[in-house]
Amino acid sequence: MITELRRSRRITDYLPIVVNVKNGTDGTLLSGPFSGRIIDISDNGAGLLMSQVMKDSFHVFYSTRDNDSWMLQLTMNIPPDNLSFSIAARPIWLDVFRKDQIKAFKMGVDFMTNPEGNQMKKLQKAVRIQQQKRAQWWSSHTEQRK
Repeated sequence: MITELRRSRRITDYLPIVVNVKNGTDGTLLSGPFSGRIIDISDNGAGLLMSQVMKDSFHVFYSTRDNDSWMLQLTMNIPPDNLSFSIAARPIWLDVFRKDQIKAFKMGVDFMTNPEGNQMKKLQKAVRIQQQKRAQWWSSHTEQRK
């Protein structure tokens, strides 16, 4: 039996994002942009699918975990109105994703934003628009073959 440890329910999605790594102290851009997708999202965090996790010698997961003041800045334009949102996050876990000939990386992140705050409420409202359509597309392309 698998025990669910997440603090809030995640919903499946497939949103394009840009990930930059910034110094949380002075806002300096340390690395990026990395392109990816949000594949599930909740009030507290998200699961990301990324084709690349390294630029030069900077690893978006391990380098960020090594310094407490470094953070991920996730920027997304949510369809259909292309509402722009940017949210700070910390990486929690990283795993390899394989599907047929495709190899990518899945990364779990915790948002650094108050889950009860206005920014998160606006983000969740925007995500709900056409979320089911994006989720069905993602689910249909990742179903396990029987």
